[in-house]
Amino acid sequence: MKITILTPDLSSNSLGRAYLLAKILQRHYKVEIIGPIFGEGIWKPVAYDKTIKYKSIKISGNFRPYWQIIKLIKQIDGDIIYASKPLFSSFGIGLIKKLSSKKPLMLDIDDWEMGAIRENYRGLSFAQYLKYIVKSTLYFYGLTSIWNNLINEKLVSLADVITVSNHFLGKIFGGEIIWHARDTDHFNPNKYDKNLLIEKYKVDGSRKIILFLGTPRIHKGLEYLINAVKILQNDESILYIVGLEENDGYSKKIENIAKEMLGNRFRGFGLQPFELIPEYLYLADIVVIPQSKNSASVGQIPAKVFDAMAMAKPIIATKVSDLPEILNGCGWIVEPDKPEELANTIRYIFDNPEEAERMGLKARQKCIEKYSFNTIEENLLKILKNMNKKLKNLH
Repeated sequence: MKITILTPDLSSNSLGRAYLLAKILQRHYKVEIIGPIFGEGIWKPVAYDKTIKYKSIKISGNFRPYWQIIKLIKQIDGDIIYASKPLFSSFGIGLIKKLSSKKPLMLDIDDWEMGAIRENYRGLSFAQYLKYIVKSTLYFYGLTSIWNNLINEKLVSLADVITVSNHFLGKIFGGEIIWHARDTDHFNPNKYDKNLLIEKYKVDGSRKIILFLGTPRIHKGLEYLINAVKILQNDESILYIVGLEENDGYSKKIENIAKEMLGNRFRGFGLQPFELIPEYLYLADIVVIPQSKNSASVGQIPAKVFDAMAMAKPIIATKVSDLPEILNGCGWIVEPDKPEELANTIRYIFDNPEEAERMGLKARQKCIEKYSFNTIEENLLKILKNMNKKLKNLH
């Protein structure tokens, strides 16, 4: 059996979830990922991986994308279609293919897209909001178009099966939870040598590394994290931010704030291939997931929490979405947007290294048991098996 996974943009981090599903499913099925390319090539963190087959169409112009995206329908030849995100350039073309060919359609929802839209236009003036509505209408295919998000969200019930990444999305859309999983054989701290990595990345071994790993976004609490590190006033600690995007305005803003407030107690790194992520994590003394609480974050689980768990790291996260449940018994939870509380928790972990190590080991064990490729693979296979039974009964 062949599965075609649809992603709304092969050139952005929206590919991350589709890539994860493909890595798990290709253990048992033929799998390919199809989607448009709005930017420059395949998203850099996964572009190196030649085990994944991609089919794409480069998108250009203002109005040509409508029929450029539609052309992707002809490339869908899987026995099952699995669309990532309820957006026109993935779920939308999946629906058209389902209606024209009777192929079964699954939909995966890993973020609350309308929540992010609401957060984006919350601070707009009336003139800015009106401009945004007009632009959303003209460029319906755009990933940030309110109409693209709203209409496709209303159509999710047309999918034969729905999977989601957390409980919040499950309450809205129903479906089975498929957590962001990690290959705990690859993310294994026993495979790495700290001295070699210190030399490779020119790390000052006398400093304790506080690590943020991920794509900088306003709701991810980076400014609050920078403030917390400043409060520490500890020259022995340094903040690493890994995932700064070269042409992204918010990434540049965060980098400038960190340099101004922390000076040489900050180092920034660009987007990294997935294969190198365990190395950065291995060097970290603490990993922080500092989500702010708003409509963009309540329906999201940062996949990087599972990276850190797999690598047995002490983890601090904020009380947002399912993070308290995920880290229950194996991490520290703080209130969002309270730098003093975060700073005190960082200080506590540094002062109690034995407890920090125990918590990290518990986090890895929990990741192996609940959030590993092997565990999530079992859940996905059950979903596919049940879907096939339902479809056979219908026919």
